[in-house]
Amino acid sequence: MTDIVSQNDFERTVPEGAEDPSGRGIHQLGYRGWSGLRAPGWTRWIVISEVGLRRAWQNQWLKRLLFLAWLPAVWFGIGFFLWEQAALYPEWRQMVQPMILNLPPTPVFEQIKESVRLGNLADSRHTVWAWLLNSFVRYSQPILMVLVVGLIAPPLISQDSRSRAFLLYFSRPLTRGEYLLGKMATLWAYLALISTVPSLMLYVLGVLLSPNLSVVAATWDIPFRILAASAVLMIPTSALALCLSSLTQESRNAGFAWFAIWILSWFTYGAVSSAEAFNAEQQFHRHGEVISDHESVWTHLSLYHTLGRVQNWVFGFSELQDVMVSITILIVVATASLAVLFHRISAPMRV
Repeated sequence: MTDIVSQNDFERTVPEGAEDPSGRGIHQLGYRGWSGLRAPGWTRWIVISEVGLRRAWQNQWLKRLLFLAWLPAVWFGIGFFLWEQAALYPEWRQMVQPMILNLPPTPVFEQIKESVRLGNLADSRHTVWAWLLNSFVRYSQPILMVLVVGLIAPPLISQDSRSRAFLLYFSRPLTRGEYLLGKMATLWAYLALISTVPSLMLYVLGVLLSPNLSVVAATWDIPFRILAASAVLMIPTSALALCLSSLTQESRNAGFAWFAIWILSWFTYGAVSSAEAFNAEQQFHRHGEVISDHESVWTHLSLYHTLGRVQNWVFGFSELQDVMVSITILIVVATASLAVLFHRISAPMRV
C-alpha cells in the first residue's frame, strides 16, 4: 500500500526550515521562497547574452573566421614595428624611407614624408599610428564583420519567434529593452573580438616598441578613437542584422537579406563610381581640368563605404562637414532598425 503522508503529518515531523528527508516536499502546495543566490535585476540581459554566445560558439565556421580576423593585425603590427625601429635606429630609416616616399600624394602622407625627409619620425608618430589603425578598422575588419554577423545574427530572434520562446522569456520579469540588449550584446562581444580587441593590442604593441612611456602622452586619444570607431561599426550593423532576424521565422531568409544588402550596395557603388571616374577622365583629356581627389558622393549607396567614411573622421582624417550625410545615414539605419525591432518583439505579446 502506498505510504500517504498528509500535510499536517509532514508539518509535525519536519521542523520548519529543514529539508524533507522523505523527498516528498515537492508535493507541498503554496508559495515556496527561493533559497538560492539572487542576481541584481539589471543583469537579466546577461543570461540571454550568455545563451547566444554559447550557441554561436558551436559553429566551427565562426571559430575559423575569428582566427582569420587576427591575421590582418599581424600585418599591421609589422607596420608598427618598422616605424618604431626606424624612429630609433638610422639604419632602419634607410629601409623604410623608399616605402614611405612611394605613398600616394595625399595630405596625410605628405606630412609623413616630410618627417621622414627631416629624420624626425617622432613628430608623425600620432599620425602614423592613427593611419595604421584606421586602415585596419576600416578596410579589413568590416568585411569579416559581415561574415561573422551573417553567421550569428539570423537565428537570434527568428528562432525565438518560430519556437515561441518569447512566451518563456516574457513570462519572467524581463523587459523588451533587456531582451534586445542581451541579443545585441551577443553580437557586440564577437565584433569586439575582431575589431576592438586587436586594435587595442596593436596600440599596446606600439607603446611597448617605443623608447619610453612618454609616447602615451602624445597618443592618449587613440584608444578612445578605437572605441568610437568600434561603436560606429557595431551599433548600426547589429541593429540592422537583428531587425532582419525579427522579420522572419526562417533564419536563412534573414541571412540572405543581410548578405544581399551588403553585396548589392557594394556593387551599386562600384558601378556608379566607375562611371563617374570614367566621365571625369574623359573631361580631363578634353578640357585639361584637374580631377578632384575627394571621395565620391556615391559612397552613400554602399553601407560598407559609408561606415568607412565615418571611421575615417573618427581617426581625424576627415572634417565633420564632409561626413555629416554618412553619419545621418547610419543614425537613420540604427533608429529605424531599433523601431522595427521593438515592434516585432512586442508582437507575440499582443496576440
